[in-house]
Amino acid sequence: METKEKILVYGAGGVQGGAVARKLLEEGYTVHTVVRSSDKAAQLQEQGITAFVGDLSDADSLTSAHGGVSKVFLLLPVDYDLERNRQFIRNTVDAAKHANVKLLVFNTSGSVLDDDTGVTAFDIKRELVAYVKQSGIPSIILQPIFYMENFLIPGVVDNQTLAYPVPADRAIAWISMEDAAAYGVYALNHPELAGQTLPIVGPEALTGNQLAEQFSAVLDQEIQFYSLPVEAFEGALAPLLGKDTAAGLADSYRWVGLNTKLLPQPEQVIDKMRTSVPGTPLIEWVKKAMQDGFFAPGSELNRNS
Repeated sequence: METKEKILVYGAGGVQGGAVARKLLEEGYTVHTVVRSSDKAAQLQEQGITAFVGDLSDADSLTSAHGGVSKVFLLLPVDYDLERNRQFIRNTVDAAKHANVKLLVFNTSGSVLDDDTGVTAFDIKRELVAYVKQSGIPSIILQPIFYMENFLIPGVVDNQTLAYPVPADRAIAWISMEDAAAYGVYALNHPELAGQTLPIVGPEALTGNQLAEQFSAVLDQEIQFYSLPVEAFEGALAPLLGKDTAAGLADSYRWVGLNTKLLPQPEQVIDKMRTSVPGTPLIEWVKKAMQDGFFAPGSELNRNS
């Protein structure tokens, strides 16, 4: 019987990294992760994940998690402080290099543009990707755009309105977090892709108005799309995420509103990845979300926040 490798998955205690960890466990891999508290570590241990207490800002605390690890899936927390990001990427990548890992898969959690944009969210990520590439570790860079799970934010789909800070008439290829996780696992299983930067997006690009049409069909009620002003979006997020994070996200949405055509499209996903992970159409994702109790009348996520 083949012995599967040990893989370190950063963020396994969250939604995105957790989906990657679950899929790897299902395939028989041993999964390590790093969490900040012993309580969280105990919870993940119960799920079959070997969790080590550590902190991305403390390089020494990451060493134990790399014991016997051959591959790393790297996902960093959302943070718009450049110095913290530099510290996070330096500590995580250096730890992987010292452990002689064979492959590092980095999900950037957003687009990375080649040129300066003046948008912190994008320009930080370009610097992070550059550090990964110069490390010498064989690496695969995965770039999603927007996650369908953003529609679960309280108030986004409410009162027969889908309110989101993107244009009503420009198409964006949304992706589910489960599909993004599946692409992550695919990359971990295909080290021959090392050296490539790969867009990972859904199977269809939809305008805001088309989003509303599909929600209408599934929810069996007329849903109108409202291109939410970025300032309103920022104001709603600030109490939840903090002013700096809200401002960083707002800047990225302003850029997207003006540059939607520069975002990856479904046909840019490489054929082998698309064949392995066809992707979830939005209408199927909404149906699944309804089955899970979202968007139902009176549900917590169907009320104004």
